Amino acid sequence: MKLYIKYMVSNRCKLAVKEELKKLGLHFSMADLGEVDIMENISAEQREQLKIALINIGLELMDDNRTILIEKIKNIIIETIHHTDEHIKINFSDYLSRKLNHNYAFLANLFSEVQGTTIEQFIIAHKVEKVKELLTYGELTLTEISYKLNYSSVTHLSSQFRKVVGISPSQFLKLKNIRRKPIEEIGKSPNKPFLQILNETKNENKIKLFLVDDDPVFLRLLEFQFLERAGFVIETFATGELCIENLSHNPDIIILDYHLNSIVKNAMTGLETLDKIKSLDSGIPVVMLSSQDKIDVAVNCLHHKVFDYVVKNETTFMRLQKIIAAILSYNKMEKQLNWFEDRM
Repeated sequence: MKLYIKYMVSNRCKLAVKEELKKLGLHFSMADLGEVDIMENISAEQREQLKIALINIGLELMDDNRTILIEKIKNIIIETIHHTDEHIKINFSDYLSRKLNHNYAFLANLFSEVQGTTIEQFIIAHKVEKVKELLTYGELTLTEISYKLNYSSVTHLSSQFRKVVGISPSQFLKLKNIRRKPIEEIGKSPNKPFLQILNETKNENKIKLFLVDDDPVFLRLLEFQFLERAGFVIETFATGELCIENLSHNPDIIILDYHLNSIVKNAMTGLETLDKIKSLDSGIPVVMLSSQDKIDVAVNCLHHKVFDYVVKNETTFMRLQKIIAAILSYNKMEKQLNWFEDRM
C-alpha cells in the first residue's frame, strides 16, 4: 500500500521517515517525495502510531484525496527545481498533467482553491528561492543560473527576482556581503557621511522602529535602508512572539509582516501579532507588509486597526517613508528626522 506524507520535501525528511517506519517494523521503499510504498498491510494501530510520530517531527500523514493531490503537485515542482542538477527545460503545465494523469485546468483550479495561490506563483516562488541559493554559492554566473532554471533571459530572471524579493540579484549579492561584516561594522560606510549624523544624534531624539519579518533577506535589507537614514533606532524580530516580548522597549512604530509563520510552524501570524499589540498598547502605529496585492486582505488588516497596508515590491521603502512621515505628522511626534524634511 502507498502512504502519502505532507512536508516530506527533502532527503533529511526521508531519513526521518525511514527511522519512524523501522521503529514500527514495517518493510518499505521510498518512492517520490512525499510517497512511501509499504510492503505489507498496516494495522489501524500502526497507522495511528505513525501519524503521531510524524507529527512530532513536523510531518503529516495524509488521508484526504484532494490534500494528497495538492501535495503531489508541490513535491513535483520542488523535486524539479531544487533536487535536479540538470537544465530545467520543461513546460510545467504539460509535465504536471502527464505525471498526475489529470487535466491541467483541473489541477490549477484545485490548487488555487485550496492554497489561495496559483501553481504559477508557487513555481515562481521556488525558482526565485533557488536563484538566491545559487547566487549565495557563487559558483555560477547570473547568465548560467538563468539558463539552468529555464528563464528566457537574464533580464527575465532579474525582473521576476525583483518583483518577488523587492531587490535585484546584484543588490542581493551586495546584501549577502553586508551580512558577513562584523557586528560593529554593520550600517557603517565611509562613502555616506550622513551616517555620522545617526551616531551623533541622541537616542532619545530618534524614531524607534520595530521591524518584524520572517524573511531574513528582506528584513536585513529593510534594516539597512533605514540605518542609512539619520534618526532611527532599529530592533528586528523574526517572529511576532519576539516582538510582543520586547514591547516594553516602547517602539514608536512597528512594521509587521502579514504571514510571519512560514519558517517557524505554529508561530503567530501577522494579524494575530497585530491584535496582541493593540490589546497591550492600542496607541502604537502598526504598518502591515505583505506580498499579497489584494484589496480584501488590505481591508481586513484595516479592520484590525492597522495604520496602513504596503505591498512588498520595488517601491516598498518609498511607501514606508511617506507613511512614517504621515504617522509622525499625525501624532505630532517631536523627533529629529531631517531627511524627511528634505524629501517631502
